[in-house]
Amino acid sequence: MFIWIRDQKWLPASYVSAALVFICLGIDLFTESYLALISSALLCGSIAFSRALPWLAIALSSAGLITAIYFGLQPQVSGVGALITLLILSAFANPVQRRVGFGLVLSLTALQIGWFVQNLDIQEKFLGVELPSGEAKFVVTILGCLLVLSLGVNSWMLGRWLYTRITHVGTGVDVSRLESQLVAAQFSVAEQDRRLGIARDVTDLLLDNVSSTMVTAESGSYSAKSDPTVAPRILETVINGLRTSFAEIRRLSDLLGLSDTNAVAMPGLRDVNSLFVDYRSYGYLVNFRESGQAIKLSSGAELVIYRLLSESLENIRKHAPVGTGVDVDFLWQETAFQIVIKDNGEEMRRILNSDSNGYDVTADQKALTERISGPGLKVMQERVTLYGGIVEVARVPGVGFTVSASFPNIAQQSRGN
Repeated sequence: MFIWIRDQKWLPASYVSAALVFICLGIDLFTESYLALISSALLCGSIAFSRALPWLAIALSSAGLITAIYFGLQPQVSGVGALITLLILSAFANPVQRRVGFGLVLSLTALQIGWFVQNLDIQEKFLGVELPSGEAKFVVTILGCLLVLSLGVNSWMLGRWLYTRITHVGTGVDVSRLESQLVAAQFSVAEQDRRLGIARDVTDLLLDNVSSTMVTAESGSYSAKSDPTVAPRILETVINGLRTSFAEIRRLSDLLGLSDTNAVAMPGLRDVNSLFVDYRSYGYLVNFRESGQAIKLSSGAELVIYRLLSESLENIRKHAPVGTGVDVDFLWQETAFQIVIKDNGEEMRRILNSDSNGYDVTADQKALTERISGPGLKVMQERVTLYGGIVEVARVPGVGFTVSASFPNIAQQSRGN
């Protein structure tokens, strides 16, 4: 049933609404006056719009509860309709609609109970319970409000749990997210492996330098005793050795101080198709084109390109709506390589929002003068620079963003690294 409601906006909710109208209207008419029909119709009718038009469903539920308060009606069986509306809203509405619906339904239901109970006469019965005093009325009001809160929270939590369970857990999207997390972990391990390998090489070089400097200093101390004129030359040799060692230590410190990132098996260009499949499962229309003869690259260079691509796609997923088109181009030419990633996120957002105004000259001027920056872009530029590349990010007014990375001599740079 829940999957049916998820996949179709109108029909399932309309069926549920119609069934409750026939059931609840009869019961409320029997237990109350004909005035209850108005409130019941509004409460049950709100279910029909809860999937497709959440704001209208919230308005109808609120109107039904306000009508019941206005006519002094006791809590009705049709209140179940408000709970079902709340359940569907919690599953499919956006966060603002969910919070507004939750707050209004619970507060108005509690107000209805409090208003009705407080207006009862002493010794009068409410749901079969005699109210002998004002204190009893107060206690019943509190218990009624707690009951409403309990039912509302359970309805809310059930809707969120069903939506998460059926829509995400074990689905292709869920698997894709797990794969993305695995790739991120692989990134981390691979980068640390690379750094540790370089750190070992630098450490070996440092040991050689320090050992040579120590031998020079020890032999110089004996030579200086017999011939003091050699002391300046020995001191200069020791200083040069220390300077070289210091430079290597600085290089090692800079290497280990780079931002954390990357891998168990290092991802590379062979994995880009799997990456595209993951983002297509998220709902993005990824189109991949490759021109020219591919160059054999080192694993480090492939990792940098893969990281650039994955971070660009992840940025699109964070900021562009589902359905956005993404064009990825690999351009190979002799020893050079360029990757271009374009999206139409702004255009898609305008279409979804039914905005026909588009963009104006101001947007064009802003795109020409705007300097796009950020920590993510800075880290990306640092990685690309390792292989002699440059990164450019540009906004195309009314369309989206373009990320371009060029490596003029990646073949040689790859061998050098």
